[in-house]
Amino acid sequence: MGKARRQAVLGFLITAALGLGFLGMLAAVVIPSLLVFSCATAATYVADLLLHSSESSTLDRLRDSRFGLTIRFLIRQFLLLAFCGSIDDLDSFVVQMTSVGLLLLFALQLVYGAVLKRVKTERAALPFTTRGLDLEALGIRRMPHPFLMNKHVRKTLHLDVPLIAGALGTIATGRWEFVTFGAIAAVWFACLAVLVLLPGARNALILPSPDDAIVELNRQLATYRPQVALYFTFAAVSRDFMYQVNMWLESLETLDLRPIIVLRERATLRFLDATSVPVICVPKAEYLARVEMPELRVTLYPGNAGKNVHMLQRHDVKHVFIGHGDSDKLASSNRVSKVFDEIWVAGRAGRDRYERIKHAVTAQQIVEVGRPQLAPLRRWTGAVGNSEIPTVIYAPTWEGWTDDACYTSVIPAGEQLVRALLAHERRLRIIYKPHPLTGTRSAAAATAHRRIIALLQEDNAQRFGRNVLDSKAASRQLARIDKRLAAYQERGVRSKYPDLTEEARTVRIRKLREQAGTLYWDSLPESAHHVVTERVPTLYDCFNHSDLLIGDMSSVVSDFVATRKPYAIFNLDGLPDAEFRNEQRTAYASYLLDGDCNGLDQALAATLDPTQDVMASYREQLKDYLLGADHPPSTVRFNNAANALYSRGLQDFPIEYPAFEEFPDRPGQQPHQPV
Repeated sequence: MGKARRQAVLGFLITAALGLGFLGMLAAVVIPSLLVFSCATAATYVADLLLHSSESSTLDRLRDSRFGLTIRFLIRQFLLLAFCGSIDDLDSFVVQMTSVGLLLLFALQLVYGAVLKRVKTERAALPFTTRGLDLEALGIRRMPHPFLMNKHVRKTLHLDVPLIAGALGTIATGRWEFVTFGAIAAVWFACLAVLVLLPGARNALILPSPDDAIVELNRQLATYRPQVALYFTFAAVSRDFMYQVNMWLESLETLDLRPIIVLRERATLRFLDATSVPVICVPKAEYLARVEMPELRVTLYPGNAGKNVHMLQRHDVKHVFIGHGDSDKLASSNRVSKVFDEIWVAGRAGRDRYERIKHAVTAQQIVEVGRPQLAPLRRWTGAVGNSEIPTVIYAPTWEGWTDDACYTSVIPAGEQLVRALLAHERRLRIIYKPHPLTGTRSAAAATAHRRIIALLQEDNAQRFGRNVLDSKAASRQLARIDKRLAAYQERGVRSKYPDLTEEARTVRIRKLREQAGTLYWDSLPESAHHVVTERVPTLYDCFNHSDLLIGDMSSVVSDFVATRKPYAIFNLDGLPDAEFRNEQRTAYASYLLDGDCNGLDQALAATLDPTQDVMASYREQLKDYLLGADHPPSTVRFNNAANALYSRGLQDFPIEYPAFEEFPDRPGQQPHQPV
């Protein structure tokens, strides 16, 4: 059972226990029974705590069903008052003290939440967020301590525990001290929380005006003088989409030009990988228009989005679509690309892909720059990496935004493929590396995805035992690395390293990830199957540990071609081989599989015996066609393309600085010219 499946089952069981607890409280009101009510109340508290610690999606479902955290606490408090009213000989003082205590506690909780909301609202009103730029001159104070802000609703709601325990104690013993001191304790803790929060909240609200903030940002940019920008915006902000930016970070860092990253959604900063490149996040178009970068002449766009227009309107900048991977999907050759000055593709295949779209783009707009991200890939030696246990990586794409763009093989053939690999006469190791969005749109894809994982886990269990992937020593080491990574990735008030530069932070994070990847492979049995859905190991690391790729029509296949290893693609439409290869250029050198996995034996035979690899020479041709020649390296071609376009930008739009008196501290340097 996969992690997500276990979390879902655990969430369901805990939710069931929570519901039974509330039913028990209701039954105790009807009986009435102090013992039943006390036990049921404790059970609801424990279930609530377990539900939040389980990280289950059940929490979202409860919230959507109007049974969220606040409602659950209000129901518990209402049932307490109902229970007090159900006892005939109970002193009215208990009900009065309980009611007053709950009302005061509720008022203080509202005050606490209102103060924090004001702080977050005012901070969110700042025109930008940055990383890697020194804006100390703005005097922006730190937010209140994380303990006061993180999960504050849960923390303040649980302050009713002393009051409820005191009320039940008084009902059980008849002594007024329990409910009195319980109410006083609950209200006192709530008052203390508000008093502790106020000084930090007051500091956090000392903010510059938007005009002052923009002026200071422009001062810093005038000092740094960015020349090339990577611009990214996306409506659905999550880690699954930020790979479009993260894949270009190291390439940006190697440019001769001074780069900067421009984001539009604040939430994207959480998922932006470590980089030494300065970052600015400007949510509102009106503020972005006031950001001055007089030397900026090139802007790179890894994605197509509506808010690209806010940057495209800069007339003195050359705009370039670089995409986030070359493939034969429709998204890789879009008529929208006509708005860009240039379109950078990996190789001749990208040029042909665009030229097939009549009247969309001109040949002069297309520039072949290779794929600089592929530098870590190791080239095939002509034999499997491990002669004893050949490795097959199955890396299907996801189901797409619509059925028309559904290229995934997971639904029709994924499970059958894995069964066939497991049943092969030669023992094989399987790496299952699905697209991060697999199963997000299609329930059928999600079901097939879970079945594939179950098959691999079951085979591992039969061969190595149930605990094959539960090495305690490795888990502890990975946990330590994850903890250190989290510490380095944290910035602001929560950071343990607030004075660490972004360059130093980036070096440490990448070194730790390299250690985590090495530990991942070394900690598992050599022939164990892998289900890779996390950041470690990376896709390219999986490529280096595999001998054969089986995939779909996607940029994953194009990247794998750089290794020259055998690969196979699903032809799910049943087209004749020649027609399919003609339509999908990445299939030119591939072994083809149909929906019944026919053709798999030929692909495996080519991997195990190079003399049967009839596609070897075609892969060499295809690599040059898809990704360009090996010399000069793609990192050099990418850099040269940026330099050339920047030079043309300077010729078309000579640099005009803002009035010098606006930036008296700006060094009077000549603009950097690319070689």
